[in-house]
Amino acid sequence: MSGADNLQIVNRTPVRMRKYWYPAYESSSDFVMPWWRETYGSEPPAEDHWVSVLLRDQEVARCKYVVTGARVDPVLGDLPHGQLDILAFEVAIPLRRKGIGRTAVQGIRDQNPLPRMTALNDGAESRKFWDGIGWIRHEPAHAILRGGERVTYSEP
Repeated sequence: MSGADNLQIVNRTPVRMRKYWYPAYESSSDFVMPWWRETYGSEPPAEDHWVSVLLRDQEVARCKYVVTGARVDPVLGDLPHGQLDILAFEVAIPLRRKGIGRTAVQGIRDQNPLPRMTALNDGAESRKFWDGIGWIRHEPAHAILRGGERVTYSEP
């Protein structure tokens, strides 16, 4: 897989259908996570970003992230340029383990150079990905949550 310059990141603006809002993704058996079918009772917040990552016009990854302003985080410390928090990320099933995820994350970074990037994950496969690209794992402070499915990662 070559560099992020070969990827195209396309914004997917949620669409309203009757009284609910839906992320504007095409139905695909290559993406199995339930996030892509999430609905909203009102218009999604402006800080929510839904994107498709394309390689030669083929959708190879999907991502939902939120950008927040400058703040101090109890775990991450001072975030003078804000935070870009990846809440949902998935590479198309047939294209996994080919470097696309790493390249897609770099493409998102290239479009958003200043905020600190973090990722919430909720599964063993997700943890393997974030560990594999060298991001720092932040376990929950409470012992009852430690070792659980949901941990946060941040870029090194």
